[in-house]
Amino acid sequence: MKKPNKFNPKKTPRYLPGCIPQQASDDDLRRYNQHLYRIFSAKAVVDACPPRMNPFCYLNSRKLHQDATRLREIDTDNKKLLKKISIINRTGGRVDSYNPDAYRRIDKWPAYNRKMKSVEVENRKIYTSLQTVQQHYDNERLRAEWRETLKTIKHSCRYPLVILAKASLDETLKKELSISYLLGDYFVGPRTRCFLEFSVLGGKRLGKIVIEVYEDRLPVTAKNFVELCKGDTLSYKNNLVHRITKGQYMEMGDIIYNNGRGGRSVYGDSFPQEGHRLRHTKAGVVSMKRVGRQLNHSQFCITFCKMERLDFKNVVFGYVVEGNDVLVVINNYGRKIGKPLERIFVSDCGVCSNTNSIEK
Repeated sequence: MKKPNKFNPKKTPRYLPGCIPQQASDDDLRRYNQHLYRIFSAKAVVDACPPRMNPFCYLNSRKLHQDATRLREIDTDNKKLLKKISIINRTGGRVDSYNPDAYRRIDKWPAYNRKMKSVEVENRKIYTSLQTVQQHYDNERLRAEWRETLKTIKHSCRYPLVILAKASLDETLKKELSISYLLGDYFVGPRTRCFLEFSVLGGKRLGKIVIEVYEDRLPVTAKNFVELCKGDTLSYKNNLVHRITKGQYMEMGDIIYNNGRGGRSVYGDSFPQEGHRLRHTKAGVVSMKRVGRQLNHSQFCITFCKMERLDFKNVVFGYVVEGNDVLVVINNYGRKIGKPLERIFVSDCGVCSNTNSIEK
């Protein structure tokens, strides 16, 4: 039977006249019509169609988990629907429609009986429609899509996964503004490179960084740093990182007290600052920490980001060309201010054998 396009509310009360107050009878008829309208306008709310599979979505574990959760929800909804249909099948769709008010007036009984018959016919129509319902999804189309998806997955598995390939942190920082961008001229000869290896005291090795020193710009400052890395007389080896300000910079180089209150250069207790030709333009910039009045010794700092506020305060003399990912790890041991979370020290240091020019 075709469903009517327009809802027609019931006009006859369900209770016999005089059984209950007129206001109560009107309220019951209104609620009954609201119930009938909800049945008339009801639509299926359970989507039993599996989501279309895209192989590129499953390269992401989070999306795979979301799709698996959605499939479990669909399966749970289907089980609930089948349970309700099973109850209807087992009970035969019978509903207890006994109304004690119907027996108070015998002359009204035939009309009430006819009304119950019409309700039974209407219920049987609903039950029949539930039994004969069919899904509107094209199963053959879904199977064809799955075959095509499976073919795509098998084809993509033959090749390496390149979507995760990305430039290293060292390569990214090389493309940023040079620390000597204000000087204008280019240096074509090789520069000295030193390395520092960091470890946690009594713990794991963190890694090694390579620093290119600008001895062509700041020969006095560069020589002091290179000699301390060589360790012929004074050395950075076994020196503690006494301060890590998270997200900004770390300080080390106190070869006397290991707490930031001392230090010594290869020229003596200290030497005058050589000038501020280079700038703190990016992460990995290495500069001498100012001590006293325009003086330097062995203490230096390495930045974790662009630190313009250190310009004209600390003398920049180089930057990290390899191992910036190690600086990211060391940064995680820092606080907003004060000592680091762990005792990190320079387990080894020295001068690299091969040198070349990276920046101007």
